[in-house]
Formats: sequence, structure tokens, C-alpha cells
Amino acid sequence: MNELISVDPDVRELLAVVQEFCEKEVAPRVRDIEDAAAIYDTDLLRTAAAIGLQGLIFDGEGGIEPAGFVPAHETNEIVASYSGSLALALSIARLHGYMLCRYAAPEIRDRWLPGLVAGEAFGAFAISEPHAGTDVRAITTVARRDGDDYVLDGEKSWITQGPRSEFAVVLAKLEHRGREADTAAFVVDLGTPGASAGPAEPLIGFRGVPLGTLSFSGCRVPEAARMRVDGFGGMLDGVNLARLDCASYALGFLRGALRECTTYLADREAFGAPLVRNPLLQAQLGTMLAAYLAGRHLAHAALGSFAAGGGDGVDTALVSAAKLVTTESAMAQSTVAVQLLGGAGVHTDHLVQSYFRDSKIIEIIDGTSQIHQLMLGRTAARLDWTAPVPGPRRRA
Repeated sequence: MNELISVDPDVRELLAVVQEFCEKEVAPRVRDIEDAAAIYDTDLLRTAAAIGLQGLIFDGEGGIEPAGFVPAHETNEIVASYSGSLALALSIARLHGYMLCRYAAPEIRDRWLPGLVAGEAFGAFAISEPHAGTDVRAITTVARRDGDDYVLDGEKSWITQGPRSEFAVVLAKLEHRGREADTAAFVVDLGTPGASAGPAEPLIGFRGVPLGTLSFSGCRVPEAARMRVDGFGGMLDGVNLARLDCASYALGFLRGALRECTTYLADREAFGAPLVRNPLLQAQLGTMLAAYLAGRHLAHAALGSFAAGGGDGVDTALVSAAKLVTTESAMAQSTVAVQLLGGAGVHTDHLVQSYFRDSKIIEIIDGTSQIHQLMLGRTAARLDWTAPVPGPRRRA
């Protein structure tokens, strides 16, 4: 039978190294991470850096390597099947590096990028605020020009890695808080007077990667720290990459659920036969496999669009569809996985319960499922579905 998963031979070699890393070094530490030990207090990030995982999308000269997006996605999937927290930490290092390489001044990029790639520096991506999540135009963080600097005031909430970060990419309005104010993105050194991070907040999933609040009060930021892009547009570019990363976590959870369920059901007998031979349970495994394969092909199509276009060239509908389908599938199938393992499924010694908890979070972050449904619905309404190939409706 042909392989269900097609992988480039060069990528396959890297994936074998990552699989071994996960089996030998990540798996034994998952319980510690799940018990809320910070993932940064292990050597896992430095080992991943030695393999090259944080640097896959960079060309070594301060630029982006488009060919690196597929291996980054593939490695994310494997890592997430063992630890969603480690996959998150690795992918956001690439996200922050992507923003630096694409939009930051060279001196700002060169200050932070090497540490990100080495697993020794940590950043944050700060858009959301206490009363502004999905409605980004409602943010009230403002940057006012003062001589050669900007003075930043405001508060960002739900910021992944915020309590541990040395810098943050911060979205702010310029000069005033009006809804239609121009926006800018700044790379803010969190050691600057007036910048502060709140304590880590407890979440049901992605334990070991802290999330918290960033506050700015009279925080003076040099003009060179302003990114060379419209703030809203540049941050949306980063959000699209984050959405694809969510799809990679989701596929990792589906992959892990298939691994854990098939192994458990093969080892456990009932009524004189291994449970994996039970037709009812096989049907559930079959649905899980279909969800994984469908999500994987959709995610790779969206990833191809991002790698080819980036910025304004990406097919945002395809990215939204990939994020929506994979994360919803991960939530549904991780629920099934917990049920298939029965009592073992709710025990913290089994990974399926972590897929269940982490999957709920990725249905919410980087655009809730409902927002992606809405955006895709608007796209559907604009298309002519009576045409042989649906496309934009012709105006009368």
C-alpha cells in the first residue's frame, strides 16, 4: 500500500531526528511540564536549537527562507504529538523571528534574532487587550511621538510567554485612541523603564509556557524600534503564521491521539480479543484518521500559500479554513480519544487528556472558531456558486 503521508526525502531525515528527540528527551519530561514546571527550565529548547528547529524559516543572513515553512510545520506536528507546550515555544520563536526579519530595522533584528534561534531569548506578540480581543480596532494602547522617540501607554493581556520575555512586538495606535487611528508595531525591550510584565496566569492547557499581562506607562521607545509596516497589516501577517502554527498543533494532537489510541486498544483485551479489533472502535479510529488526513492536506495547501505570498499575498480564506477545520477536528477527536481510553483517558499519565485540554485553547487563540466561520461565510457569500469554477460574482 502506498504511504498515506508524502514527505520530501530531505525533510524525512530531519523528522527522524525530531522523532528520536521526542521519544528520548521530550516524552520522559511531559509529566513535569504538565505539572506546571516552566519549559524554559529544561534544556529542551537548547537541544531543539542544536537540531535547528527554531531556525528553519531563516536563511542565516537576516532573511526568510520560504522552503523552511514546510519542515517547520512538519516538525511542529511531531513535537505537538508529545508536548503541545514545547511545540508552542518553538513555533513562537519562529513567529517573533519572522516579524523581526520581515519588518524590523536590521539593528533591532540582529539584537534579538540570534537568541531566538539559539533557544536563549524569548519574545512576545502583543495585540490583545483586556477589552479588545477579536475587535482589534478597539485597542487603546497608544504611542505618541516625543522628539526622536515614541512614548507608549497601555496594557496588553493574554500574552503568551509575556512573563518570560525580554522583548515584545506591540501593536499600538498612533497619537490618539480613536477607532480609526493609524497603527504601528514596535519592538519593545521589556527592560525599558515603564514596561512591566504581570505574573503567569493559570490555564487548562499549554502548561509550562506562561501567559500574562504586559503594561506600558510612559515607556519611551526609540524611533528605530518602530517596524517598517502598517501596524495592523504587519501584525495580521504574523497572526496568519500563528494560525498555521495552530493547525500544526492540531494535527500533532490528532497524530498523537491515533498513536495513543491504537497502542492502548491493541494492548487491552475484552471478551477474548484485543479492543483494536472491535468494529465499533475501528470505526471511531477511521473517523479520526480521516480528520487527520483531511486537515493535513488543507493545512499544507494554506502553508504553501503563505510561503509563496507572505504579507498581502497569502490566501487568508485558505488559512482560516485550515485553522478552523484542524482545530475543530482536534477538539472533537481528542474527546473521542479520552473516551476510547476510558478511565485511563482522564489520567494524567496518558497524553490524550493533554490533547483534549490544549485543543480547547487552539479553538480560541489566533481568532476563535466563530470568527473564522464568519470570515469564511463572508467569502462564500461573495462567490458565484452557479459558475463551473466558483469565483467572484459579476456585478450587474
